[in-house]
Amino acid sequence: MMHQPFLEKLALHIREKYPAMGRRLCIVLPNRRAGLFLKRHLIPAGGAPVWAPSIFSMEDFAARLSGLQVADPLELMTTLYEAHRKTEGSAASDFDGFYGWGRGLIRDFDDIDQYLIKPETLFTYLSESKAMTLWNMDQHPLTDFETKYLRFFNSLTAYYKEYTRDLTGRKNAYHGLACRTIAEAPEAYCDAVQWDHIIFAGFNALTPAQRTMIRYFIKAEKAETLWDADAYYLENTHQEAGLFLRKYKEDRSLGGFHEITDHFKTSARNITIAGVPRFTAQANLAGSILRNLTEKGDPAILNKTAVVLADESLLLPLLNAIPPEAGDFNITMGFPLQQSPVYNLFDSIFEMHVHATEGKTAGEPRFYFRHLLAVLQHSYIQYLAGQQALASIIAHIRNSNKPFVGIPDLKAISGEPDSPGELLHLLMKKPDSVYGFTQQLAGIINTLKNGLTTGAEKERKINQAENEILYNIALIINRLQIFTGKADYIGELRTLHTLFRESAAASPVAFYGEPLKGIQVMGMLETRVLDFENIILVSANEDILPSARNHNSFIPFEIRREFGLPTHHEQQAVFAYHFYRLLQRCTNAWLIYNAESDELGGGEKSRFLSQIMHELPAYSPLNRISEIKPAFDAKLGTPGEITVDKDEAVIEKLISISRKGISPTAITQYLNCSLKYYFNYVLGLGETEEVEETMDFRTLGTIIHEVVQRFLEPFVGSFPTEHDYRQMQQQAGEAIAGALQKHFPGGETTKGRNLLIIKVAEVWIRRFLEMEAEAGYNPANGDHLIALEKQLTAPLTIDVPGQGKITVTLKGTADRIDRVNGHTRIIDYKTGKVEARSLKIKDVAAVFMPAKEIKEKALQLFFYLYLAGKENIATADFSAGIITFRSLKDGYLPLLVTDAGNQAALEAFENELTGLLEELFDPGVPFAQTSFREHCSNCPYRAICNRDELKPW
Repeated sequence: MMHQPFLEKLALHIREKYPAMGRRLCIVLPNRRAGLFLKRHLIPAGGAPVWAPSIFSMEDFAARLSGLQVADPLELMTTLYEAHRKTEGSAASDFDGFYGWGRGLIRDFDDIDQYLIKPETLFTYLSESKAMTLWNMDQHPLTDFETKYLRFFNSLTAYYKEYTRDLTGRKNAYHGLACRTIAEAPEAYCDAVQWDHIIFAGFNALTPAQRTMIRYFIKAEKAETLWDADAYYLENTHQEAGLFLRKYKEDRSLGGFHEITDHFKTSARNITIAGVPRFTAQANLAGSILRNLTEKGDPAILNKTAVVLADESLLLPLLNAIPPEAGDFNITMGFPLQQSPVYNLFDSIFEMHVHATEGKTAGEPRFYFRHLLAVLQHSYIQYLAGQQALASIIAHIRNSNKPFVGIPDLKAISGEPDSPGELLHLLMKKPDSVYGFTQQLAGIINTLKNGLTTGAEKERKINQAENEILYNIALIINRLQIFTGKADYIGELRTLHTLFRESAAASPVAFYGEPLKGIQVMGMLETRVLDFENIILVSANEDILPSARNHNSFIPFEIRREFGLPTHHEQQAVFAYHFYRLLQRCTNAWLIYNAESDELGGGEKSRFLSQIMHELPAYSPLNRISEIKPAFDAKLGTPGEITVDKDEAVIEKLISISRKGISPTAITQYLNCSLKYYFNYVLGLGETEEVEETMDFRTLGTIIHEVVQRFLEPFVGSFPTEHDYRQMQQQAGEAIAGALQKHFPGGETTKGRNLLIIKVAEVWIRRFLEMEAEAGYNPANGDHLIALEKQLTAPLTIDVPGQGKITVTLKGTADRIDRVNGHTRIIDYKTGKVEARSLKIKDVAAVFMPAKEIKEKALQLFFYLYLAGKENIATADFSAGIITFRSLKDGYLPLLVTDAGNQAALEAFENELTGLLEELFDPGVPFAQTSFREHCSNCPYRAICNRDELKPW
C-alpha cells in the first residue's frame, strides 16, 4: 500500500491551516505539472466549492514577481547578438558564425545570475586566466587568432551588461535574470505581493537567488517551506541524493524541516531490475508490464501508474508498445515535434535547399538526389502531388545516376514545359534570400493545410493530432518569418535550419485531454513532487541516469568550482534525488535498462541501480529487489526465428523458376540464407535501384567485362597477335568511355572517386592485355578462343515429395572458354580479391555446407565445369578457374579438388546439387533465417527479419 502522496499531504496541510485563505494563499512548486495534481487533491470530497490558492511553478513565480516575461530562446539569441554587435562594432562576427558559441554564453549568463556571481569579477578572473595560458617567456607577439581570443574574453562583461540592459528594457528576461532581479532588491518586489502567505513546497536544488528570495519571505513571516525528504538519503552523508537537503536542514533561515519521512525503512516495495538488449526492446517490455497490470482486473490501477523515460527519445517506441487494453494515457512531457511526419517533411526541405548547388541556368538550383527523394517520397507530398505522377520522376532519378537533379530534369522526364507542377515548383524554387525562404515555407504550410485539413471530418487526410502538429510547425515558421524580416543579418539557410530545429526541440506539442486520467508518461523532471504506486522507469543506463558530463560552458571546471557555480557533481546529485524520491512512496517499480553493449561501452546499467541492489535490502528487508534478463517472445514484441512454409503456391512458383533456369548465384544465395532466396526469387522483392553516386565494384566489373569482350570477340576461333594486343591497349580509354555511357549513364566521371576508379579500370585492362600478349598463345598449335560470355545450360532430374520426378534447368554464363596447349579452360573474370587457397577443395560436400563463408567461387566454377561437360564443350583435359584483375600477376587460378579427379568430383557435385535442390523443393523444409548473422550485414531484407541494427528514434 502506497504511503500518502506528498501533494495529498500538502493539500491536507492547506485545508487544515489555511481553510479560508483561498486566493490570498500562494503555492510555489518545482513545475507546472505538479500544480494540476495538487488541484485534484484540493477538491473537497462532497463539500461546497472553495477558492483554490494561486499555484505557480518557480519560473512562473519569479516572472510574476519581477514583472519580467521570460523570453523564448530565439529572442534571447538575437538580443545577445545585438549586444555583440554593439560591443564589437565592425569587428563583430556574422550571425552564422556567432550562433554556435552564443548558445553556450546564454547558459553561462543564466548560471551567473542564478548563483548571484558578480559578472565583472568572474569575467576579469576568466580573461586573466586565459591570458596566462597564452603567456610565453620569449615574449613573441600574439597571433591574430590569439589576440581575438583574448579580446573575446575581455568583452564578456560588456556583452553581459548590454544583453541584460536590452532585455530588461523590453520587460524581458531569462529565468536567472528574473531571480537575480528579485534577489538583489527583495523589498521592492516581495513587500507588495498580493498574497498573505506563500508555501514553497517540494524543492531540492535551489539556486542562491531562489534561496535569497525565499529567505526574505520567511523572515517577513509571509512564507514557509515544506520539504520532501527521506531519512535514507538525508541522514547518510554518502548519499548524493541528499546533498542539497542536508544543507537546507541546517539552515534555519530556510524554514527548517518539519517532517522527515522514513518510507524506505517502513514500507514494502518490490523492485525489479531488467536488462534487455536493444533500444526499443525496453519499450516492448514496458508495454508487457502494462498489459500484466491491466490483467489484474482493477481499473484504477493504471491511474496510479507512471512510465518514466530517462531517455525521452524512446517516446514513440513506447507509445507503439502500450497495449490497447491499457486505455487512456497522458503524455505529460508533450509530444516531440521532431518525431512527427510534418517536422520530417520540413526538415527534409531544409536539407534539400541547404545542400543545393547552382544549376547551368541562373535561379534553377540542383538538388542532391537523396534529399530530393526524401521530399518526393514523403506521404504528404505523395498524396498532394499524386503518387502515380511522382512514380516516374522518382524512378528516373534512381535510374539516371545523376547525383544532382534540377527542375529542368523533371521537365525533361514529363516532356511538358510546365512540369513539375505548382507544389513541386514551390518545393524546389530557389529562394532569393533567407527571409524569402521563410515565405516559401509559409506557402508550403498553406498548401498542406488546404490539401490535408479541409473538408468534412471524415474526408480529412490527417487526424486531429497531426493537425495540431502542423499548427505548431506553422507557428515556428511564422516566428522565423517575423524574425528574419526584422533581422537582416542571417545570411545562410544553414543557420535558419539550425534555428528551425532548435525551435522545434523547444516546442513539444501538448495534446488536450484529461491530464490526470490513466497512465502518466513523463520524463524525469516531470516526476518532481509526484508519487505513484507503480513506476516503470525506462532507459536506466549510466550516462543517461545520471546524464553524461556535457556542460557546454566558456567557464572551465576549476573556475566554476572556485566561484560556486554548479558542476557535473551537483548535476548528478540532482539526478540522484529525482531517482530516489521517485521510489520513495511506490509499491512496485520496474527499472529497465539497455543491456546491449556497443563499441562506446554502452549497455551499462545506471550506478543508481547497483546502489539500491546492494544498499536498500540491507537498510530494510522490506525492500525486495530482483534482477532479471527477460527472454524475448512474441508477447514482448520481439519476433523469434522467421520461417516460411512451402505451400502449394510456393512449390508452383519454385517449379516455374526452375524452368527458367537456376544459376550458381541462386544456389549460393539459398546456401547463405534460404529466407533471402524466398524474398528475392519467390516473392520477387528485388533490391531498390538507387542512384550510384560512386561507382561500385559491380559496375566496375561489368565495364571491364564488356571492354574485354569487345576486344577479344573478333578473335574467337583464334587468338589476337601481339600487335593486336598493343592496339587494344591504346584503345582502352576509348572503350571504357563507351562502356560508361551504357552502364554508368549520367554519372560524374571527371573528378573525385569515380575518376580514380576509372583510372584503375584502365590500368587493369592495359595490364591484362599485356599479360595476354606475353602468354605466348600459338594458334598454329591449336590454341584458340572457344567462346566468350557463353550461355551454358543443362537439365537435371530430381525427386520431389508429392510431385514425383521433375526436371530443373541449370544455367550459367562463362566469361571465357579457351583451349591452350591442348587443355580446355573455363575462365571467370573477377575484379575482387581471390586467393588460390579458396579454390583448393578437399571434399565437394564442403562446398554445399552452410557456413560463415560460403565457398561461392568454388561452387560457381564447379557449376561451369558441370554444365560444360553436359554440353560436351569440355573433354577429358579441362579445368575451370579465375583470372582476377586485382592481382593479374597470379595469372590463371584453377579450381583444384585434392582427393578426386575431375570426373569423380563432378559426379560428387551432381549428387550434392541434386540433394540440395530436392531440399529446396521439399514442402517439409521451410525457408528459414540463416544462423550466421555475418550474412545479414549487407542483406536488403535485414529490416524485415528484425536483424537490422536498430537506431534510436
